[in-house]
Amino acid sequence: MNTKISRSKWLATSAVLSAMAGLLMLWGLPVPFMPSFIKFDFSLLPCIIGSIVLGPSGGIVVTTVKILIHLMLKGMGSTGGVGDLADFITCLCVVIPVGFIYKYRPNIKGLIVGLTVGSICSAVLSGLVFNALVVYPLYDKFMIPMTQIIAMYQKIRPNVNGLWEVLAIFNMPFTFLKCLILSVMAVLISKPLDRYVLRRG
Repeated sequence: MNTKISRSKWLATSAVLSAMAGLLMLWGLPVPFMPSFIKFDFSLLPCIIGSIVLGPSGGIVVTTVKILIHLMLKGMGSTGGVGDLADFITCLCVVIPVGFIYKYRPNIKGLIVGLTVGSICSAVLSGLVFNALVVYPLYDKFMIPMTQIIAMYQKIRPNVNGLWEVLAIFNMPFTFLKCLILSVMAVLISKPLDRYVLRRG
């Protein structure tokens, strides 16, 4: 990561990454062996790139602006903004560890450690804990009864029972795998970006 990047280039790069992330958030792929409301989207990718190339503040800014862009384009949507909140926390759990670890260990080992720690944090803190304590209770209170939510998971695996169990079996591994896949993609994109764009002039 180039710590001598100019302010104007930092702002321009973060703006481009934020716009990309906001647009990517509009498009999601269905996930096999998951309930239909779970989608795989690539909007985390520019956020991770921002954290690698611009530092932790860059990752946080890209993540925040991404959510604001999505809200402006789609409004609260069918989830009443709960889905945006969940995505925001998921992204922060990745970009903050990645950004700080790579900032102080700017080498391939630091990058691998940062991305691994970020993926684990996102899986445990967002995929499991935050979903169990905040996201799914909000769905239960304002949109879908918890019994119906769990029933969606039971259609895939009938013997699961209880919110924490379904999140541990389904959401936590999915979140980790998603973060890991996008982390690998981010490394492949961010290194050429850092070398050929951010270090020019």
